[in-house]
Amino acid sequence: MKKRLFLVLVTLTFASSVAVAAKGDQPYGNQVLYSEGVYNPNQPASTPNSTVVLNLVENGGVASWDGLDDVDNVIENCISGSVITGVGFDNVTVESVGLSWLSEAVMLFSNSDGSADPNWISLTVGIGDDFAGTGTYGSGGVIDFTDNSLPDIVANGDGLFQIQFFESWDDVDGSIDANFTSGTLTIAGTDLVGTPGPGCNLLGAPAQPALPVPANNNFALFALLLSVLGLGFFAIRRYA
Repeated sequence: MKKRLFLVLVTLTFASSVAVAAKGDQPYGNQVLYSEGVYNPNQPASTPNSTVVLNLVENGGVASWDGLDDVDNVIENCISGSVITGVGFDNVTVESVGLSWLSEAVMLFSNSDGSADPNWISLTVGIGDDFAGTGTYGSGGVIDFTDNSLPDIVANGDGLFQIQFFESWDDVDGSIDANFTSGTLTIAGTDLVGTPGPGCNLLGAPAQPALPVPANNNFALFALLLSVLGLGFFAIRRYA
């Protein structure tokens, strides 16, 4: 009797896990933005004072690989500041690979804790497009979190935020399931700045400081004149 009961329990448990973990489930909600964080309706309305625009094709596009927190996933560290209060997207194109659906390519916005941040926000631009192919999407402006009963994302003491690109359903482990091939993200918040560097591929290279030009330096001007004459002579000699 005990053995039979054990087999029944195992069967029920297996059936339950299969029913939950199925392609087409929406673990990150049925809307474009989703969070499991607690929204406080009594908190003051957000007052963003800054935005950062990220270019998804700054370095040839962004790949969406595997499930949340997989080691293959792309994580971008492009923003620092105090609070993220909203996000918008414009002309964002998703191209799925193989049998992967457009609705399975997700971005997770969080502080430096990543998915351990209780107020992370997921963005699924292709929500509802449960099919393979190519789709282009826009939000028509920045979607404010608190206006939609979602919590703001608050930075840790390091002031850093991150974006993880992942699949809500991983069709092929260790392989790319989709690519973001065009578009921009506009991140709104408090005291936000873009932080280009090794951990960010969605912003241009950091601006190089201009070299100081000495004022009223006759020697420098004379050297510059000689270099110009030398270059001109070189050009004439080369193309004569």
